[in-house]
Amino acid sequence: MRLPDDHLRIDLEAKGCDLPADERARLQTALAELADLVGDFPKPALGIDVTYHPHSDLYHVECQLALPGRTIFTGDQDSYLDTALQRAIRKLIRKTESYKEHPNREAVAAAERREALDRGVIAPEDPDAGPLADAARAGDYRAFRTALAAYEEWLRKRVGRLVQRRPEAQARLGKELLLGDLVEEVYLNAFEQFTRRPTAVRLSEWLDGLIDPSIKRSAASP
Repeated sequence: MRLPDDHLRIDLEAKGCDLPADERARLQTALAELADLVGDFPKPALGIDVTYHPHSDLYHVECQLALPGRTIFTGDQDSYLDTALQRAIRKLIRKTESYKEHPNREAVAAAERREALDRGVIAPEDPDAGPLADAARAGDYRAFRTALAAYEEWLRKRVGRLVQRRPEAQARLGKELLLGDLVEEVYLNAFEQFTRRPTAVRLSEWLDGLIDPSIKRSAASP
């Protein structure tokens, strides 16, 4: 479930329970202050997981707020859903205020550069516009790869981090698997799927979503 917000992406998942309309409205009100706090950060994303445990009759709320250079975690539980949600959000707001006082400026600058790339390389809402679309339609991988060259450093770092989360890939890295080959696999998959990509998603987010499947397929290959 997505809660609407102009800047802060909010994904809400409920397990074992439903959130009635009045509860969603109160949650949206509580999150308005948080949205204002992160308004200066590029692409903030909030995940909220709500789980009801019938044996203990408790609602468990977990929040994850992704900001440049850091992900802020909070949680709470209570027999009343609204109480657990409101307390978790209040803690999240306090932690976010603390982060704003000492942000990771290097990570913020890097995220702003990626956001500028997303705007400059292609207009995400138009699947048929820009040099990437032209190269994909023409089957010109070299031109496609060149148009994405500005993402190279970021993509290599992301691939390296995600390889570490897959022991089967990490064990083969530097032997049968090379980091450069994994990065190239992401580019190749992007080239093949570009004209079918979801245009509501930023280009960097879409590329990021291709990394783990690319690593998984490469690690499974002999």
